[in-house]
Amino acid sequence: MAKRLLDTVTGIGSVRAGNLTLRATRYRLAFWVNDDLPAHGGESGAAPTVDGHIDISGIGEAAVLAGVDTLTLTLADGREVAFRIKSTAGDIVGQCVERRHS
Repeated sequence: MAKRLLDTVTGIGSVRAGNLTLRATRYRLAFWVNDDLPAHGGESGAAPTVDGHIDISGIGEAAVLAGVDTLTLTLADGREVAFRIKSTAGDIVGQCVERRHS
């Protein structure tokens, strides 16, 4: 599997569980694309995968959040990342999601 780095970003974003905003947090993320996946009809293929770190230091809910599967991080530039927390240190993995327009 050939992964290619698309972008790295840092900033402050908001963490949501469903429609509930939990907190603002600092993030450091890398966006990756799998070059082995075929594109469909000229489309760019699958959404980029994301890995990185969010600042969850000093919050007691970190251990609880580590079990939640429906977390979303909204980045400073408006992109959204559906993610799960891999560790109580704030390591995350996820995937870019399309924004839903009302």
